[in-house]
Amino acid sequence: MAWAYAELAKEAAKRGGPAALRAFYTGRGVIIGSALTGAAIAGTVAHDKWSKRRAATAAAEPAPETTTKTPAPGDAPEPARS
Repeated sequence: MAWAYAELAKEAAKRGGPAALRAFYTGRGVIIGSALTGAAIAGTVAHDKWSKRRAATAAAEPAPETTTKTPAPGDAPEPARS
């Protein structure tokens, strides 16, 4: 515990006292929090644009034609009888 207190006192002296040390670390937290918030907003905007672009592309494509055709009543093969 004494070692941690000595390190903290040394850091506070370097920054200009306990209040300056507290302000330094509080400011750093604000910067990191702002960066995380900005990244979250950018991710949300990118996802929104991507989903709208994907929906517009899906709406613009024509519906695929069916490849299987229903046989006419006379074209159906006779069932095998045993």
